Amino acid sequence: MAEHVAVTPSPCIKLQIWRAPFKVKSLALGNLSFKREPSGMKTDGQINPKHALVVVKGKILDFLDAFERRKSMETEVLEFTECQAKRPLCLNAIGEGPRLRLLWASFQLIEEEVNNISVATIQNMDDLSKIFSEFILKSSRPVCMSWLRNELSMENNDSSKAFLSLMSEKFKAEDNILPGIKKSGKEELFAELMHFLSFGARSRDYCYYDHSLYVKHAISILEDLLITFADGIASMYLEFISVDSSFFDEVDNIGLALCTLSTRALQRLRNEVAMNQWLYQNIEAIVSMYEDRFDLCTLGSQPIDLPGSGQANIDNWWMKYIFRRRETLSSQLYYVVIRSFAMPVKRTKELRALRGWRYYFSLLIELSDITMPLIRVVIDKISSGISFFLVCLIGRSLGLIYTGIRQSLRWK
Repeated sequence: MAEHVAVTPSPCIKLQIWRAPFKVKSLALGNLSFKREPSGMKTDGQINPKHALVVVKGKILDFLDAFERRKSMETEVLEFTECQAKRPLCLNAIGEGPRLRLLWASFQLIEEEVNNISVATIQNMDDLSKIFSEFILKSSRPVCMSWLRNELSMENNDSSKAFLSLMSEKFKAEDNILPGIKKSGKEELFAELMHFLSFGARSRDYCYYDHSLYVKHAISILEDLLITFADGIASMYLEFISVDSSFFDEVDNIGLALCTLSTRALQRLRNEVAMNQWLYQNIEAIVSMYEDRFDLCTLGSQPIDLPGSGQANIDNWWMKYIFRRRETLSSQLYYVVIRSFAMPVKRTKELRALRGWRYYFSLLIELSDITMPLIRVVIDKISSGISFFLVCLIGRSLGLIYTGIRQSLRWK
């Protein structure tokens, strides 16, 4: 995470987790096993494009490992904070375990697509964008169905099967992931990332961005693609189970535990996400083009400090052993957070390609850059005039009135 140069702190939410002191059960993730391989961005002087996949894969599996460790602890309450990204996400409404498994399912499909891309089918940027668009359109439904089928495996009944069938039909009729990526201006960024992960720096004459951007920031861009994809699936799921859904009666009978929010909190979050998404796509995305940056969401971890783990000057050897044990457990326990990261990159081509309302808003930004210094000068002059009027004229007038009153009282 050393490449993160601008991390934006955000409001925090208080959470509680039940745990038992000093008991860690063995972790069983089924087929989620991953063998660590010593891999770097460069191998024998050559750029290793798969490095970002290895790093992100390891992070997700480590997060699943840490979650299973915390879940195995049953008594004693531990409070900590979950810091959110700059913009609200629908993923925040999904429970931590299902959220991590959704990220894992999304990553597996992205990795599979990267390994299957053929360089012979790519001749220009349009071909690359088309391949990426087709991947997003064809992948969202399988990932969602696989994720929900895994989460509903404990409830293998007619209601669960009916829910999966309805959800599948909804994905066939509506898919908002690709339009959201296009409006955010990240379609070319993600498409070129897939190309870089597949072929490295080869055949990049037609690309928007230099390969050095992906050498330096491929991990952050991949994490943003992963979070964007998973958040789109979570958005479709939340819309399906919301109170204003046409399938609410069928969903209400299933009793899913994937969403951790109340109906009111869920509606508030969905409205907040929709408003922030519109503002970002129509205003903030254009501002970020002028400021030569991309606003990315990245995966991070927040350590959990166990109570009393920082105690010092303890005489009893058994107390020292207990606190040393607490510190060891504290280093193994952490919570997954989604952080904001501003990635610097030149975006002149995208600015020139703006059309419609977005183009006129870019002109408005230029106009504001020209007029704001003049407006500031005018405001400063007006403020100085008001200060002069209040201090010199009104102040002197009040002083004369006060002096006259004192003199009249003295004469009496």
